[in-house]
Amino acid sequence: MFKDKNKIIKSIEKINKLEEGLSLFEEGDEEYLSVLVKIQGLYDEISDTALECFKEMTTKIRNTGQKRIVKGIDQLPHTIKESINEQIDEIKGEPL
Repeated sequence: MFKDKNKIIKSIEKINKLEEGLSLFEEGDEEYLSVLVKIQGLYDEISDTALECFKEMTTKIRNTGQKRIVKGIDQLPHTIKESINEQIDEIKGEPL
């Protein structure tokens, strides 16, 4: 994850430098268009990296949630038994 964060930061830094370089060219120049294409490519890289991070985080969240559900299901019989025992103890403790 940190590797991806650094990759995004470096891409943003490159974009900033390229945007500064745009002022050296006129809008109609081929060089101007070339710089815009490079900037767009960097934005595409950022987008792809962010999407991969999103997929990783979604998988981690899903797996963590599934583990919690399985743990809850595994504890269910014990919880039911405790609840029944408490109810039986309450019934035994009530006067007839």
